[in-house]
Amino acid sequence: MQLLQIPVILFALLSILTQSSCALQSDEHGIDSMSPRDGTGRSGSHHTNAVIKDISDQADAKSMAMAQTVPYLDVLSKVPIYRDNYVELLIDGPATLTSMMRAIQAAEHYIYLETYIFESSEEGRLFAEALAEKSRQGIVVNVIYDSVGSMASDVKMFEMMDASGVSLIEYHPVDPTEGGNPLDINNRNHRKLLVVDGLIGFTGGVNLSSAYGSGSKPGRRRDPIREGWRDTHIAVKGPVVQGFEQEFLNHWRSQGGQVAAPQEPVSSPAVGDAVVAIVSSKGGDDQGSEIFAAYQDAMRRAKHSIWITQAYFAPSDDFLTLLEQAVKRGVDVRLLLPGVSDSKLVLNASRSRYTRLLRAGVRIYENQQAVLHAKTAVIDGIWSTVGSSNLDYRSFLHNDEINAIILGLDFAKVMEAQFRKDLSSAPEITLRDWKRRPLWQRITERLSWVIEYWL
Repeated sequence: MQLLQIPVILFALLSILTQSSCALQSDEHGIDSMSPRDGTGRSGSHHTNAVIKDISDQADAKSMAMAQTVPYLDVLSKVPIYRDNYVELLIDGPATLTSMMRAIQAAEHYIYLETYIFESSEEGRLFAEALAEKSRQGIVVNVIYDSVGSMASDVKMFEMMDASGVSLIEYHPVDPTEGGNPLDINNRNHRKLLVVDGLIGFTGGVNLSSAYGSGSKPGRRRDPIREGWRDTHIAVKGPVVQGFEQEFLNHWRSQGGQVAAPQEPVSSPAVGDAVVAIVSSKGGDDQGSEIFAAYQDAMRRAKHSIWITQAYFAPSDDFLTLLEQAVKRGVDVRLLLPGVSDSKLVLNASRSRYTRLLRAGVRIYENQQAVLHAKTAVIDGIWSTVGSSNLDYRSFLHNDEINAIILGLDFAKVMEAQFRKDLSSAPEITLRDWKRRPLWQRITERLSWVIEYWL
């Protein structure tokens, strides 16, 4: 959701005079000077080699190259890469919110929640009440919500949670009288993360919002821009939950959050065969994005297919060049993008790239039935990602983001099946038809270039 646009555009008009766009480079992470970690977090290659062997044992000739992404992912990730996990794909709001609520209601020790939007809508209030009730039961409940993403929410909802003992952090408050720093307004916490008892974790694109009160199938939506969004989330079980927990706690402490005395570690047994890397990025430091770098590495190695589903697609020239190069290698490159959006500015910025991509042979499809908010990809039938990061400058440079990268044939098959299902209701955009679009549309696409860095 692009709720930040109005304040950011005003901020951009002042800032653009003194700041220049920084290039998104994957080599600035110093990979050559860093060593992979083993399962304990120490430097070493034994664990990484074992992970590579796990993937190689699953892979066929078409997907074998993706095993070689492991050393780079291990460098990009702030926590180890985890083996033996179970990953469930959750489609749209009802399935996601129901699964998250079930996990919260079953909590016995602690709940860690992080979200960009925490609305005081029916959906948000149900979660607020459930979290407050668990806190009253003596369970530790820590919540991070973004100040801009949740700026329209009723403050009484947060006061109720606070009075019930829920520990709350408002990320980068906008109001200076509440401790906000105007210079931080462009750095938002766009992450969506839930960890319960160290046993189950969730991440993806779904917020606590009325946009997710219904599914994305055609129906009686009163307002398709505000209801029934098409989104993707995952639920994970297994050792990787420890990594998501550590990611939350690192973020919590960075914002001044206090952590209660550690409880007895909860064992996260092996429950599947998926290898999962957690890649997060910190916005506002002009250092580029680890998530962007992970995409780049996988796209460079792709030999068979690159299928991307993306809500806000306005990446750098480097990203577009990798897609073009993949087509030249014979890779099947397809993009599923929004045909309707809550952000006309980003939609136009995305479409300004169509001509170049279509001429290169990239196939583009637009979802016309509902707002597409998912941020996913599946490459060569073995490398998949689901998370909060869009493919635009805001996510790559300005926001705090988190993605899960799943390496495994079984999950990739589920991802590919969902991609094909989504394509069945998304018309393909051809170069011939695209050249016939009206002049006013071409003009709005051009104008979007002026401020796309800040969108």
